Amino acid sequence: MSDTRTKGTSIDVRADDPSREPWLSTLLRTLVYVVTAAVLAFPLAVPSGVFGALLGAGLGAIAGRLLAGTAARLHVIVLVSLASFGLAYLLADAFVASDAIADAIGPSWTLSLGDFLAFFGIVASVATALRAASVRHRVVAIVEAAVVALAFASLVVSHRNGAIHRPYAIADPILERGGDPTVAILVIGAMAAVVIGLLLLSEKSLLRSVVHVALVFAMLLLVLFTTHVAGLPPPPPSGDGLSLRDDTSQGGGGGGQGGQGNQQGGPDFQDEYDQSGAQTPVAVILLHDDYSPPGGTYYFRQDAFSRYNGRRLVGAQQRGIDEDVAPGYPSRSTPIPDSPETGAFRTTVETTVGMLADHPRPFGLESPIVFFPATNPDPARFRRVFRVRSASLTSDEWSLVGRRAGSPLWSPETIAHYTHGPDDPRYRALAEQIVAELPEEYREDPFAKALSITQWLGEHGTYSLRSRHAGATDPTADFLFGDVTGYCVHFAHATVFLMRSIGLPARVATGYLSSESGRRGGSAILLSGQNSHAWPEVYLEGVGWVVVDVMPERALDPPPGTPDEELQQLLAELLRGNRIIPDDGSEPPTPINEIARDLRTVGGRIVLSLLTLLFVLLYATKNWRYFAPMFATRQSAARLYLRSALDRLAEGGLVREDGESREAFAERMRARIPSLTPLSRWAEASKYGGKLPPDALSRVRGAYGAFERERARTVPWWRRALGLIDPFSWLRVK
Repeated sequence: MSDTRTKGTSIDVRADDPSREPWLSTLLRTLVYVVTAAVLAFPLAVPSGVFGALLGAGLGAIAGRLLAGTAARLHVIVLVSLASFGLAYLLADAFVASDAIADAIGPSWTLSLGDFLAFFGIVASVATALRAASVRHRVVAIVEAAVVALAFASLVVSHRNGAIHRPYAIADPILERGGDPTVAILVIGAMAAVVIGLLLLSEKSLLRSVVHVALVFAMLLLVLFTTHVAGLPPPPPSGDGLSLRDDTSQGGGGGGQGGQGNQQGGPDFQDEYDQSGAQTPVAVILLHDDYSPPGGTYYFRQDAFSRYNGRRLVGAQQRGIDEDVAPGYPSRSTPIPDSPETGAFRTTVETTVGMLADHPRPFGLESPIVFFPATNPDPARFRRVFRVRSASLTSDEWSLVGRRAGSPLWSPETIAHYTHGPDDPRYRALAEQIVAELPEEYREDPFAKALSITQWLGEHGTYSLRSRHAGATDPTADFLFGDVTGYCVHFAHATVFLMRSIGLPARVATGYLSSESGRRGGSAILLSGQNSHAWPEVYLEGVGWVVVDVMPERALDPPPGTPDEELQQLLAELLRGNRIIPDDGSEPPTPINEIARDLRTVGGRIVLSLLTLLFVLLYATKNWRYFAPMFATRQSAARLYLRSALDRLAEGGLVREDGESREAFAERMRARIPSLTPLSRWAEASKYGGKLPPDALSRVRGAYGAFERERARTVPWWRRALGLIDPFSWLRVK
């Protein structure tokens, strides 16, 4: 695209005349503007304001296209549009504030009309400026696409992080009828894709545009269908920072856990702890027993790591080690070996877990005893559902003081495994220094020693996701004997290595933790990626593996947020299998007809509105092309009358062949429509600036009148009638 200047004047003249932009492009872009305006105005205005925005966008897009074809400078068009923006706002404000108008038509009508005027004027002025700029400078089409994307994003922005109950204006009516708002969100996303696709395809030929848009619609319908058959897309696997949802990594490169349990993988050290997508829900848990943990925190263990590989703890390879971790999802009742007994220190707690994201293995509350398969009440929502019975700790810290470390059933090899750590003597020296600060009667008590180590780390350590220890030969030593700044993996390893240095059997476990306050008095717990955690455990005789977590008193990062209460309740109801009863008392919809019902109530209305708008624009363009010659000048009359004649012939199925010029087409039709030849010659003369005689306009109109009579004799009446109601006939004109 280039700009030239006429000699002796400063008026901009485009080498590529904007007035020659294909009307198919104008039609598609106008449709894009109208849809985008509706999306932007929907959450902000009453129906009259939305209608004003629709009308303003359509007229503004057309006005911008026409102004771009004039000699007016672009900055003048933009400045006038901005001035119109302010004027529209002031006029609408004055209209609403007028007592006389309110008395004449009533307050309700005054407010509605004021909304209409405000949105009409504001949207029309912005659309005019943006459309004119995009015609003059095609690079502005990027701005158009960005506006469309932002409009649709603003409509569903509150749906982020899996909040299926938002935005309320869309979700509430669907939830009240027992449906799933996800379909509506997918439809809105499909609309955004189609609208942006129309914007990008508007410069292509008609045939390509139709084919491409049809393919887009087909793919979107396929997405909607497969979503209900195969389920919703899961959250990204890397969003938990410990790769609890990633079973492909083998742990060697800073990728978190990654292993298949009791394999090489383990929680590695990262300088930039990955928190992407941390707020996205990954699981919802139902407590079937009223259980409150002694420390106020629920720990859901997924895996355990106890073999020291010279740098960190990884999964054990030998039998009889860490077998209290589930090997996989249960297909039948699956007891867990080496699970602790219930009684004086533990109680049985039943839970149901609904996985919203894929995990390589199930997890259970603290110390699972047995896993059971469970019926999935909503396969489109939950990846897996299972029940687990756990032996959960009921004793407080003082009740565990006095218990011996380890198990009398362990072999010397097992004891050596759980007490093996780095050879660095600084670990033992620091551990003995910490234990020496205990009262004398507790210095030999295993659990008191463990608590003193976690307390010391909590007092001296600083929690931060931006630590710098991963590059060290021994990241734990670099952390512990350096700035003591890190996240859960650093604290867990430091605790385990300090305990092992003084003979306490310990390991690192990974999974999720949740504060009891997150239940909000209910029976459901909602877990997200920000609940992922690694913690140390120590083994006590007769009790089993006990969590001894570190709680740093200082933190450089904000604490994790609380889960959305409404989303938590909604997902819990879905997991229980409960369906919200529609207001009319009818039965809740089944999964088979749910998608059809949702498309009727939300997507169907949107599609119907878009189709209606499309047909209105097609008919408006068709009629404008028919009546435009009546207002033509002498120089443009021949071109407009010839275009109208070709439109009339296209209604009867008579169109030019590929590669055939208009003159050749007129010659081919000469026997049946002889008046088409002079119309073509007049149009050719006016096109190349030939000097037309003073009576050219009347002679062209006379030729067109003869054309109408010849067409009536050539094309049957029924074919002409069908052509009148065909909104696409003018698109076939070449």
